[in-house]
Amino acid sequence: MELVINLLIMLARGIPGVVVGGIALILMILALVRKDASLMLIAALFAVPATYVFGAWAGFLLIIRLLPLFLVASAFFISRDEPIFAWIFPVPVLAFLIYYLVRLVAGGFVGV
Repeated sequence: MELVINLLIMLARGIPGVVVGGIALILMILALVRKDASLMLIAALFAVPATYVFGAWAGFLLIIRLLPLFLVASAFFISRDEPIFAWIFPVPVLAFLIYYLVRLVAGGFVGV
């Protein structure tokens, strides 16, 4: 388990964090435009490192750790052909990932 946690931390910091977060953003947008649930599930996997490192298991930051579940819910609604819910659920994740990427870049890629 320690190996997995270290891998998540390594993928969330510095240049790898920018790459992984950027891939998650691109896949989210592509999944919404193409109405492809599998791309949204892959985007949820790429969002896990950033949400794990930034979130916590108690308090308000618990919501951040649960953000990949919003992408899974969006994938479900994409497969059910419900466009309103499919577009609403990824909005908080999109906002968080943009904030996260801006913070990484502004902080000088801390952890490189």
